[in-house]
Amino acid sequence: MDGVDLDIAPGETVALLGRNGAGKSTTIGLLLGLYEPDAGTVELFGAPPERSVRAGRVGAMLQEARPVPRVTVGELVAFVASLPHARLRSRGGTPTPAPMPVARALELAGIADLAGRRVDRLSGGQVQRVRFAVALAGDPALLVLDEPTAALDVEARRAFWAPCAITPGSATPCCSPRTTWRRPTTTRTGS
Repeated sequence: MDGVDLDIAPGETVALLGRNGAGKSTTIGLLLGLYEPDAGTVELFGAPPERSVRAGRVGAMLQEARPVPRVTVGELVAFVASLPHARLRSRGGTPTPAPMPVARALELAGIADLAGRRVDRLSGGQVQRVRFAVALAGDPALLVLDEPTAALDVEARRAFWAPCAITPGSATPCCSPRTTWRRPTTTRTGS
C-alpha cells in the first residue's frame, strides 16, 4: 500500500474493493491500530485508532478469528458489549453510550435462536454471524467489516445482508460485500 488518503464523513459508507493482495485488510489493520503506518498518520474520531477502539467507538469483524471455547453465544456477545463501558467507568472516563441490547445484536445477526449454544460447537457460517453480533455489541459509531460473508452459503449471505438496512440505535450497519467502514468523523491513512 502506498499513498492512501481517506476521509469518511459521518453517515457515509465506504467499501474497499480490489483483487487479493491489494491491501484491503492491511488498510483495515491500520485503521484499527493493529499496524503502524510506515509514514503518515491514522486517526479515528480525531485520535489514534487504538484510543477509539479502546473507547468502544469501533466494532470490527475481521477476516479470521477462532471460536471461543466453552461459552455460549449470548455470554460472548454480552461480555463484549460490556467491555468498553466497564473499562471507562473504572478509569473515571466519560462512559460511551449504552451498548446495544444483546438480544438486538443477536437478532440483527440472525442468530437469536443460538443464544444458548456454545460458540465452539457452531458451524463456520454460524460462527461468522456470531462475529457480526460481536462487532455490533457495543453499538459502535464505526463498524468495520472485513469479508463478512466468507464461509457463508448463498442463502446465509442473503440473510446476512438483510439487517444492513436497519438502524439499531446509534450505529447503522450499512454493509458492502467486501469491507465497510461506518460513521467515522475523521479517518486518515497515508502521508
